[in-house]
Amino acid sequence: MGFLDHTTNNIIIDAVLTERGRELLARNDGSFRIDSFAFGDDEIDYSNIIKYGLNIGKEKIEKNTPIFEAQTNENLALKHNLITLSSSTTRILYIPVLAPYQNLNITNNVLSPLVLTLNTSGSNVKNQTFQILSTIPASANQIAIDSNITDLRFEVKMNSLLLSLYSIANIPTTDYIDLDENYVATYQVAATRNNISDSSLNSPHNYPLINRQLLELNIGIQQTKLNANSFKKFGNLSNDGLTGSIDTYVEIIGLGSGSRILIPFKIQLS
Repeated sequence: MGFLDHTTNNIIIDAVLTERGRELLARNDGSFRIDSFAFGDDEIDYSNIIKYGLNIGKEKIEKNTPIFEAQTNENLALKHNLITLSSSTTRILYIPVLAPYQNLNITNNVLSPLVLTLNTSGSNVKNQTFQILSTIPASANQIAIDSNITDLRFEVKMNSLLLSLYSIANIPTTDYIDLDENYVATYQVAATRNNISDSSLNSPHNYPLINRQLLELNIGIQQTKLNANSFKKFGNLSNDGLTGSIDTYVEIIGLGSGSRILIPFKIQLS
């Protein structure tokens, strides 16, 4: 759903069904029912408030912000959801961010991709395990995350033709909660460790460990669907069909805070 400005001070609502919504409606079995909605502020640049101050910055946001039209792809819409608090008097100083943790490297402020390989020699790297933290800035080291926005569960999205969530026993799983028409699989995963408030984990990126949530994921190659055609469609493949690569991402969303992170993956054929 989008709000359209017709320059007459009247806000026009442009409501559309997402691709997933149309898929459910097409079942025509009475199961389709809209029972909730969400708002987002993806288009708003809040740096105007920092740059111009509260009053002028707010005015610039109201007058100069282009309003997005409704987006039918649910994986692209509402990147920054507005949240509902349990009380109108609740004040939150910091919104958690999802930060790289173990087995994720940052070079020149860019997250390095996790590499998966398919080798003719058979020495494949089929899956990678990594961790992220739901945390707040180091400057807020002693501030606990408010329970309203604590990330106890996460959504994990990936291209199901390329990647799969693996179990602890390194077995691919199809236990996703949704698979859309673009083959994006959505899993819902509980935090691996909650309320971390000790120094037993040594953060490689200097994030504080006060009431933080830890998520560990094991993600690897979709063994039953990844083939040479996948490299032609999603990446590149040499003329002899022996080498190629695919760049893809896994999106992780904290269901309490709405924060998200993209984890890059590179699949190599050699």
